[in-house]
Amino acid sequence: MAKNNLQYEVNNQQINKGKVQAKTATAFQRTGVFAENEDMRPSDNKGILKIGVSQSIAWPGLYKAQKNLYGEQLKYYQANTAVIEVDIKRNVRTVYYQLWYLQDKQKLFQRLDSIYRSLNAAAILKVKTGDSRGLDSIAANVRMIELQALLQQMDKEIQIAQQSLMQYLNANEMMLPLQIPLQKLPMPGAANDSTHPVLALQTQNINIANAGIAVAKNENKPDFSGRFFSQRLSGTKDPVSGFSVSVAFPLFGANAYRSKVKVAQADMALQQKQYDYEKQALNTRQLQLLQEVEKNRSMLTFYESAGLRQADEIIKASSLAYRAGEISYAELSQFLTQALEIQKNYLENLNAYNHAVIQYNYYINQ
Repeated sequence: MAKNNLQYEVNNQQINKGKVQAKTATAFQRTGVFAENEDMRPSDNKGILKIGVSQSIAWPGLYKAQKNLYGEQLKYYQANTAVIEVDIKRNVRTVYYQLWYLQDKQKLFQRLDSIYRSLNAAAILKVKTGDSRGLDSIAANVRMIELQALLQQMDKEIQIAQQSLMQYLNANEMMLPLQIPLQKLPMPGAANDSTHPVLALQTQNINIANAGIAVAKNENKPDFSGRFFSQRLSGTKDPVSGFSVSVAFPLFGANAYRSKVKVAQADMALQQKQYDYEKQALNTRQLQLLQEVEKNRSMLTFYESAGLRQADEIIKASSLAYRAGEISYAELSQFLTQALEIQKNYLENLNAYNHAVIQYNYYINQ
């Protein structure tokens, strides 16, 4: 479905443009048509009328160099397809798992809202029986109102994430993850041996710069031009015909042409340094994300082995104790807050872990 993303269409149009542009590399300059009258003198004011055609041609190597340059530019957009693919894959995974996280967080608030509604009913009953002055009911009601505001906020965040997912998939319908608890992504395997698409794309920038050097060097070569004329074109019975060939050398602009070559060579060096930088940045980010994955996984171990179970036990035990009159509402609120923090922290760590895995998969080209 990610193939529907409009970035693919934009890049496909660039590829189509590059294919057509490659066909223009051998285009000659326009052919001229001329009429001239020369050799006129006082005794012969008719002169010699000449009608013919003229054509200028650049140094043959320039056409070949331009064709190679356009070919390398076409390869850039073809390589860019792989970059778009890995970017969209990462973005779709990121938004999907963020949406899944928000969905679970919303369920957590809904569950807590249900608990407070039940406790509010118990608090009202205590007021009626004279066991409470109504403070518990007021506090529970305030908490319920706060939770409703948080749930409305979650609805907006979910809508924002859905819109992002729709954009990446170029879809017109809202989408939600499966109605199951947020899953933990498996630990990534070994890095892919193939070159990362970002580096492959930068390699193509180096190839383009190298092709640009060849173009700049060939622009410093002579140009050719030729003319052919014949009076036969004007209907003369005994026509005068002839031709001329000339070569134009860049005598006065030699320094400027040499500077163009130096600029192209400087661009080549720049693109090579950019490649080295991007390779270093990819390797560094890969190592950082691996540490990020390990850091979040160590915290998840605690929540999965004990934290979540203890949070459930705290909620159940404290709710029963409050209804039985064994603890005050203030004590109950502290216990529920503690349990909620454990469950929220678990979801946040799981979300952070999944996002780190998604990013790591991108950098190891998986």
